[in-house]
Amino acid sequence: MECDQCGSRNVTRRDVEGHLLYECNLCGNLQGNDDAVARVEELRAGRERGLDDRVIPLVSALESSGVFRLQSASAGDPRRNEPPYVLLALTKSDTAWLERLLRSLEIANRETRLRWLVELTLQRGITCLLRPRFYKSPSDLTPEDLDAAQKDLLVLGRSFRRDLGLSWWGVSHTP
Repeated sequence: MECDQCGSRNVTRRDVEGHLLYECNLCGNLQGNDDAVARVEELRAGRERGLDDRVIPLVSALESSGVFRLQSASAGDPRRNEPPYVLLALTKSDTAWLERLLRSLEIANRETRLRWLVELTLQRGITCLLRPRFYKSPSDLTPEDLDAAQKDLLVLGRSFRRDLGLSWWGVSHTP
């Protein structure tokens, strides 16, 4: 096999992030299943930004809309009793995008363990805080509560990615 990128024949089939792919030992190019390559590249790009693997698919999906820009995100930290969150800046002034975000979140909440919500603030433009809703004080959160919230991150990422391809989102999106 030859590398699509550099032409080297020094290509090895290996497990990369849980996907069997071909990787060029010269330039590092990945080849194989397009979806698997895209997932691995998404993870690598997210890590370069300092993001936790569990929050990368959600951040990537929201940013791929072209409407939201990441301000900060965390997958949560059970030792500090900190739940996961994603803080986004709205990059377009049309508030119809917020309705689309909320509609997509409402659909996603049918599959999540916890109910997730969006809080809006005005900080040099509209910012959106996406976080799980707990019906108890933060000091009463259990490791199980935080684990459920962290597992929801993958569900939310998958749901937003799916919804971006629907006509009511109004963005041209390629998964």
